[in-house]
Amino acid sequence: MGIAIRVYRQLFKRILQLSLLIIWCGNALADDNPIGGSIFISELSQEVTQSQVDKIKDDLQQAETNGASLFLLKINTPGGLLEPTRALIQAILDSPVPVVGFVAPAGARASSAGAYVLSACHIAAMSPATNVGSATPVILYGDIEADMRSKMVNDAAAQLRSLAQLRGRNADWLEQSVTSAENITASEALQLNVIDLVAVNTDELLAALHGREVAIQGGRVVLDTASLTTYQAAPFENVSPLVLWTLLGVALVIMELMVTKFIAIFFAGGAFITGIAVWAGLPTTNGLPVILFTLSSLILLFAIRARFSHLFVGTETVNGDSELNSEMIGARVTLVSGFEKGAPGIGQVMYRGSNWQARSSTEVIARDKVLVISDVQSNTLWIEVE
Repeated sequence: MGIAIRVYRQLFKRILQLSLLIIWCGNALADDNPIGGSIFISELSQEVTQSQVDKIKDDLQQAETNGASLFLLKINTPGGLLEPTRALIQAILDSPVPVVGFVAPAGARASSAGAYVLSACHIAAMSPATNVGSATPVILYGDIEADMRSKMVNDAAAQLRSLAQLRGRNADWLEQSVTSAENITASEALQLNVIDLVAVNTDELLAALHGREVAIQGGRVVLDTASLTTYQAAPFENVSPLVLWTLLGVALVIMELMVTKFIAIFFAGGAFITGIAVWAGLPTTNGLPVILFTLSSLILLFAIRARFSHLFVGTETVNGDSELNSEMIGARVTLVSGFEKGAPGIGQVMYRGSNWQARSSTEVIARDKVLVISDVQSNTLWIEVE
């Protein structure tokens, strides 16, 4: 009974520790950031890729959900992939939160795909010493027929012209940035009505935006940026919950392989189940993922562990020459404690990752001795020095 009590005490301690860990993770995943009435800042940097676009779309969704007053997208990109760019443009056009595209800091650019994204924003701004344009589609691999290239250029030009007309900007020049790969500086862009304003930094931009009227879906809003606070998503804040739960599951599998207690593996299963459920649409509010994780882990633990625990832990009663007894006799064990002057002939040994009560006719055993099982009586192993 002593071994069983210690095993289950350790089990419930591990459950408590892992539950606290997941509750912390669940809180980190919850959309409870106090960004209502604030300015949400996101970034489009380096090349436009699907992962970058997914991150910005998640930021847009979070800004909308939490009632942000303005969405500031800082742009510094040489261009990128066509389809992710179209997806980001669509997300900006559908956004009920005004989106400000800001090419910054000094030396940044909104080239190629960046010009399309900037043109889609409700307000287009640039910092001094930046540039925009060169929006001609580029084919990276293989040759392309002249007719197909012409179709691609015309399609891109029409899209940029439509965006310019929607926002009341210079459609003719933006079309030329596609057909002739034109590129201009921030001051030239302002003069040609390609953008709405030039600002040195974010503070100057927000000051210039105060009181400006912006057309969004469903009407027009007047921006009040005088008293708004800024909020920027922390790194990994918008990482997919499926990825986080999967990483937790993998970590628990590794823990099981290192500790070999036949416990963590069931919490790994619970993490995988929770990740799939969240991916399939389980709401992340009210701690539902944490509840599902806890319940599924405990169900797996008590439904499966009991059937196979005799292979991993020392709680099985062995009588006579059972198959388990035959496997254990002659197996090596590791001395944990006891078998010294203060506890002669009595101690604990480790067998297959679990501690067992042990007895021996040898009262004092040195730590460096190799020990083997000579007999099994209930939950007690009789050992001898090899």
